[in-house]
Amino acid sequence: MDAGKPATVRTASGPMTADAVVLATGAPILERGLYFAKTEVRRSYVVAMRVPGGEDAIPRGMYLSIERPTHSLRTAPDPGGELLLVGGNGHPTGRVPSELAYVDGLAQWGVENFPGAVEVSRWSAQDYRSGNLIPFVGWFPRGRGRVYLATGYNKWGMTNGVAAALSLTADLTGETLDWAQVMHHRRTHPADLAAGIGMNVRVGTTMAKVWAAAERAEPDIAEEMSPPAEGTGHVGHAGRHPVAVSTIDGRTCALSAVCTHLGGIVHWNDAEHTWDCPLHGSRFAPDGDVLEGPATESLRQA
Repeated sequence: MDAGKPATVRTASGPMTADAVVLATGAPILERGLYFAKTEVRRSYVVAMRVPGGEDAIPRGMYLSIERPTHSLRTAPDPGGELLLVGGNGHPTGRVPSELAYVDGLAQWGVENFPGAVEVSRWSAQDYRSGNLIPFVGWFPRGRGRVYLATGYNKWGMTNGVAAALSLTADLTGETLDWAQVMHHRRTHPADLAAGIGMNVRVGTTMAKVWAAAERAEPDIAEEMSPPAEGTGHVGHAGRHPVAVSTIDGRTCALSAVCTHLGGIVHWNDAEHTWDCPLHGSRFAPDGDVLEGPATESLRQA
């Protein structure tokens, strides 16, 4: 990208040009700045429940617990009456034996605290947090003043996302917002450095563990006679190469289990039927398509 010229964004539908480009994806899709290594990725869950007694039986307002695992409560309008939203049970993406156990546990917590509550729906989200808990918002490294980013909301997207939008709008229009300078000054203090080192040590340890587990996995995919049961997936190997196999809607797919971002071994998410990378949170559909970055390429067919 030349200084003084519009930025060019190349897409599958063709190139586009713009005076400024904002990367507002969960993790920036460009590697420069190494923001995938400066943020920790976590999944958390929400269960919508109908509580006997209606609105009179549900706490009004928003609440966040201080215990671990964290739980939150809020309400949501519904044609059938106000719903209670129970959130929490967060964990690092791809690093737990069973995501389904976490969301089931959250639903059970809701029933225990609101007897008779009935689950209406459930879903999850992925959040990124920086070492010092301040979002990364503003200019993007080597973007020559044309590329901006916003990431690291740490589950406070309703406030941090709005703050990021206001700050970026001011940047693009030449306005000065004094409060936004906190996000623009990316100084690395000793505590921030220690937090970042800790996050990446955990990534390195996870990398070693998942590769070792993949090499020990049984049976050899090439020798396996029957596909995984419907709705399940596992990592095995074909020779020395880790292979991810799953069966969804009667279709069995065998893929390379190596994440296309930095070579982590993907993990089967039994709650959402996805392949999740435990290193930096990339997620893939059962057929290998990218669902969330920082990976930009699909898992290869085995």
